[in-house]
Amino acid sequence: MNSLTETTGSPAPKRQLKPGPRLWAIRVVIVIALIFTVRYFYWRVDATMNPAAKWFFYLFLVAEMLNFIEAALFYFTTWKPSNRHPQPAVTGRTVDVFITTYNEPVSLLRETALCAVSLTYPHKTYLLDDGDRPEVAELALELNCSYISRKDRSDAKAGNLNNALKQTDGEFIVTLDADHVPMPDMIEQLIGFFADPSVGVVQSTQDFYNLDSFQHRTHIEKQRAWQQQELFFSVIQPGKDGYNAAFYCGSPAILRRKALEEIGGFATESITEDMHTGLRLQKKGWKVVYYNQTVARGLAPQTYRGFAMQWHRWGQGAMQVLRKENPIFGRGLSFGQRVNYFASFYFYWMSFQKLIYIATPIFCLLSGIYPLIATPKTFAIYFIPYFLLNIIATASLQGGLRGFWLSEEFNLIKMPVLMTTIAGLFKGETAFKVTPKARDTSARWTEVWLQSLLSIGVIIALAVGAWKLARTAPGGYFFWALVVNIVWAAFYLILLIPVIARAVQHKELRATYRFPNRLDVPVLFGYNSDGGSHVVGRGFARNLNRSGFSLTQKLPIAPGTIVALEIGLPTGTVHAHGRVVRNREFFRGENKRVSSGVIFEQIDPADQDAISKYLFWEIAPRHGSILRLTRKSQTRSQPQAQTRSANT
Repeated sequence: MNSLTETTGSPAPKRQLKPGPRLWAIRVVIVIALIFTVRYFYWRVDATMNPAAKWFFYLFLVAEMLNFIEAALFYFTTWKPSNRHPQPAVTGRTVDVFITTYNEPVSLLRETALCAVSLTYPHKTYLLDDGDRPEVAELALELNCSYISRKDRSDAKAGNLNNALKQTDGEFIVTLDADHVPMPDMIEQLIGFFADPSVGVVQSTQDFYNLDSFQHRTHIEKQRAWQQQELFFSVIQPGKDGYNAAFYCGSPAILRRKALEEIGGFATESITEDMHTGLRLQKKGWKVVYYNQTVARGLAPQTYRGFAMQWHRWGQGAMQVLRKENPIFGRGLSFGQRVNYFASFYFYWMSFQKLIYIATPIFCLLSGIYPLIATPKTFAIYFIPYFLLNIIATASLQGGLRGFWLSEEFNLIKMPVLMTTIAGLFKGETAFKVTPKARDTSARWTEVWLQSLLSIGVIIALAVGAWKLARTAPGGYFFWALVVNIVWAAFYLILLIPVIARAVQHKELRATYRFPNRLDVPVLFGYNSDGGSHVVGRGFARNLNRSGFSLTQKLPIAPGTIVALEIGLPTGTVHAHGRVVRNREFFRGENKRVSSGVIFEQIDPADQDAISKYLFWEIAPRHGSILRLTRKSQTRSQPQAQTRSANT
């Protein structure tokens, strides 16, 4: 890294999470698990050979060892997580906010641009339009953003960013995806870390406002939610940060222009330009800081198809980065950084191992051939402590058994997608595909063919296994071999069925996301009924966005009715006229209610913007607070409030 001679203030301290009782307890469990793992594998190699099927013995043994290596890498990554507290916000710096867009709906882009323009730290906002769309240029003019477009789309998103770099001069650059809506104090929360002149990037967590997406599991009534990327952003990224191996994930983050210029701008040689850029910065000695707080919220894929497309892009890009940068054996990284990068690449290869695991009980129950020979008592003595201790350690790091179980579900639904990403090690250029952000169909059966085929195989194997078990004398080796394989087959079936069903059923019909549930936004409405009388009523808005909402009443409002509205936002009353477009009946206990969907026909654009800001700055954080793992990790790293300012 070039010498940093400018004075930017005292370096921002890096605070490691002081191991409290919980972390120490997990570490103790990990150490004990490692001891029993060594014991287990010594016994497996020494005393369990099946001479009638040596190939099966070695295949399954290797699969077991690969599985434990994944767990060991996870333990290493999360051993010393960082715990960064907010730093005083340095003032007087120039900041450019880059919002990249290609073909996303303008209504979606508007939400991000609107809130980006309203960031409280002095800055310039740029819409980087790779689609060269007149309507985006008009949006930029309306919102007082700068507009940058280009005719060609060379190097996709990275090329778009590099094109903007040449036409701007801010000392710091905020990168936002088209769907990532920032909180008003986003820059203040992040820019203080640049008081340390060695910091090149500050990355924050990726959180999402659509809690009903494919990757979420939400129970509003129980005030509990989980989403598939929580493990990475709440557990793995803080762990990586302990080794200066955190990923730059593109959005939401802020970068030092000088650091980017030193590596020639955003990396263009892979379709994961964010991770690739962060790695190059780290190889040059720059720090990629991870700040575990939600400073913006994006739109998670609503369907399996969008989810699979996103993971395929990440996997292909990761393999391209591995091939081009050689972070495992190349120069410029510490041992801890190398191990952390290897752990991330290794994850994509583990789908092949999981396929062996699922196929094993199917093969055993159908063929009567088993990968090892041991007495039931001896097997229990060696296997159960090894298995349970590693489950306890892994689940504890993931926030509990529920998080562990759901992660395993999603590992299986991602399996065929991740298996194909290995091609990134050998293929040349791959086209960058934008994840769908609006209407999308559910998965076809052909898109989940592998999971479906495995499920059918498991069901057949369970039937055959049950038949064999009924004909086998209890207590002997073959009896317990059948029992063990039946249990594992049932376990995988229970994991597979829910995600397959969700993939083929979950589709997106909305063009724009609506915040569900009662929002405590009072609505006064009036309309003329079919009989000529004027009806006035009160209620609360549900399913609200800048285009409309729904009203829940005992009686329906006829579709086509024009309704006069007064919507009571905390910032003021919104006056509008809307049209009822549909009715939907439902029951709350024994009481029937009718939800009447209303779209705005007449409303001031400034009032629509006020609705958007209220939803993203007030409602989205409130809804997101039920994400248990995110809330727990962010509360732990944010004991006191928020940002302060300091002149440097």
